[in-house]
Amino acid sequence: MNEDPVLLSGRGAVRTVTLNRPAARNALSREAIHGLTRILTQCADDDEVAVLVLTGGPEVFAAGADVSEMAGMDQRQAFMSDFTGCCDALGTFRKPVLAAVEGHALGGGCELVEMCDIVIASRTARFAHPEVKLATMPGAGGTQRLPRAIGKHKAMDMLLTGRAMEAEEAERAGLVSRLVPEGEALAAAEALAGEMAALSAPVLMMIKEAAGFGASASLGDGLKHERRLFNLTFGLDDRREGMGAFLEKRRPEFRNQ
Repeated sequence: MNEDPVLLSGRGAVRTVTLNRPAARNALSREAIHGLTRILTQCADDDEVAVLVLTGGPEVFAAGADVSEMAGMDQRQAFMSDFTGCCDALGTFRKPVLAAVEGHALGGGCELVEMCDIVIASRTARFAHPEVKLATMPGAGGTQRLPRAIGKHKAMDMLLTGRAMEAEEAERAGLVSRLVPEGEALAAAEALAGEMAALSAPVLMMIKEAAGFGASASLGDGLKHERRLFNLTFGLDDRREGMGAFLEKRRPEFRNQ
């Protein structure tokens, strides 16, 4: 059995990243976070990769940060180690990322979900930010991304109490994109990623950039940025192929150019 804390599998345009610490319920140790960062950097630099799927395995997505590593830290050590800052690689990853969630996504695990673009969850999934129960708080974006995803009052209900949100409620609230039966999250996410990978990779990245920019910009600035990216698509061979195929009533063959 491979003991690396994070695994990369698949070939071609779709790759699957698996958190691989089942004995620790996929708790996010320093080694795991650095492994995830290393894999994301590798996939960002690989032009063949168009879409990623992030999963934690069949029973649990991730139980949050590894408390055994954090418990002895003082303020200086927390600052110097940048324990949570090294999660930024997922939040700034330019290609689409789908989360495939079975079981618990807690604390830092929930923050990983919040960084993804599409969330496929089975009905066993549960999402929570229990940090407040340990007299600490989210440090990898939970207080910022969760309210943007589900609204202030739903988010504060979770953040201030540590309450868990079941899969059905998470879908209604907007944290989950699609619900699937137990055990089918990964297969569903990989199938959807395959459909997306057949589209134009540059356009997927442009859409993600536009939506991400708008999350922290005024409506006016967001519209200007969207328009600029829209105009850039007219310089793509893929745009000509897509519109040409539509007019000719055939399937487009995109070359990511």
